[in-house]
Amino acid sequence: MLKAVDVDSTLWRLVNGPKFDARSYKKYQVNGFSFSTKKYEDRMVTQNSVVCMRAITQFRASGKDKNFKEAETTYYGVIQQIIELDYIDFKQIVFYCDWVKVKDKINGCKIDPVSSLITVNLGKLKNKDSVNDEPFILASEASQVFYSKDLKNNGWSVVLHTPKRLTINVDDTEFPTVYQSAF
Repeated sequence: MLKAVDVDSTLWRLVNGPKFDARSYKKYQVNGFSFSTKKYEDRMVTQNSVVCMRAITQFRASGKDKNFKEAETTYYGVIQQIIELDYIDFKQIVFYCDWVKVKDKINGCKIDPVSSLITVNLGKLKNKDSVNDEPFILASEASQVFYSKDLKNNGWSVVLHTPKRLTINVDDTEFPTVYQSAF
């Protein structure tokens, strides 16, 4: 069995997992953006629950390849919950999101070859029951976008990137709603 002194303290806290109580937020400010949950936003005229995340993956084209190649994918989604996990000495904010099926060019996400506009089908969100679908992202990885209805394609929305509105000095949270774990 490992002792805390044998490994980096951050790694040790992550291995032991968070405390069994978490905080939930309706709004959260990070990375120069003000995010909110979809449920909270339904009563508002603003759209702050829409998120995107860029992910870079490394892969080998074949088993014979010795060099890794990189590919970048951008994921688009809607924030359902904002959760603060407490790992003893530090806290981690995660967004629980419903994601658009990025790899599904017919039903999920398309890029117009002429205008380079990205359109997403919000009616075809990923199935959260699948083992392969990860609904959580770190708040620090999130960027904000805006979905505008595509008037030519029913059910589709155009993705517009939102400029940062806040400075790092302004990033802060609201008073949290505290939930206790059922464990």
